[in-house]
Amino acid sequence: MARGPLDAHPRVTHTRADLCSPEARDALKGVDVLWHLGAQLWRSRDARQIAVNIEGTINVAAAGAARIVLASSAAVYGAHPDNPLPITEDQPPRPNAECPYAWHKLEAEQIVAAAGPAAVLRIGAVLGPHADAAVARAARGYRWIVPAVAAPQALQFLDEDDAAGALLAAGTSDATGVWNVAPPDWLDEHDIARMAGGRVLRLPTRAALTVAELGLRARVLPFGADRACLLDGPLALDPSRALDAFGWRATRSSAEVLTAALAP
Repeated sequence: MARGPLDAHPRVTHTRADLCSPEARDALKGVDVLWHLGAQLWRSRDARQIAVNIEGTINVAAAGAARIVLASSAAVYGAHPDNPLPITEDQPPRPNAECPYAWHKLEAEQIVAAAGPAAVLRIGAVLGPHADAAVARAARGYRWIVPAVAAPQALQFLDEDDAAGALLAAGTSDATGVWNVAPPDWLDEHDIARMAGGRVLRLPTRAALTVAELGLRARVLPFGADRACLLDGPLALDPSRALDAFGWRATRSSAEVLTAALAP
């Protein structure tokens, strides 16, 4: 079920519908496994992000799937200077105040957990040929500037095929709970600068948030404070429990994924 067109396989029934619509809920009624990936990543000027991320989750969870696999986000942990490195699933979520998407994902986790058996995957930044265009654009921007604040950085990049593999593995197992999905390695701002050829630009956190907002409004940056806040501390996940729970591990490292994203 998706809003966009799909080249349907003979064994696939495609329903094109908005997540918040009765048509979406009806199409998903009684399914054995519901993979819920629908979300609006970027902040919008209206209430659409809340409608999709919260009301859409409530709507499809009400379809009564026997089990739900939710694509959540590493952002629910928040980027904070005192974060452990790496972050395990035992770390309490602390979304940054400036990131509505992270708060929406945390609420979505609670919605699907209340609806019945659920596997929640907290997924790191995904890159690849079909990844979000704004995320890919931000990664390419490292060729010139690698933004940083006073806190140390620890960033991970997950290949899109590895992300899909984790979702499939979780859905075809009977595991329920919360798992981190990311490569086991991470990069700091100096690693990224060396790989990309850019220069580290370090700003106070408040200045970085302001610059990001101005850059978004001027359409020279693909993100505002809602993403710049994720620089305010290390945000690297420990994915080892996913291997124990449903046999998943990343096949490509953060360094390999970023290198591919930076290639001409």
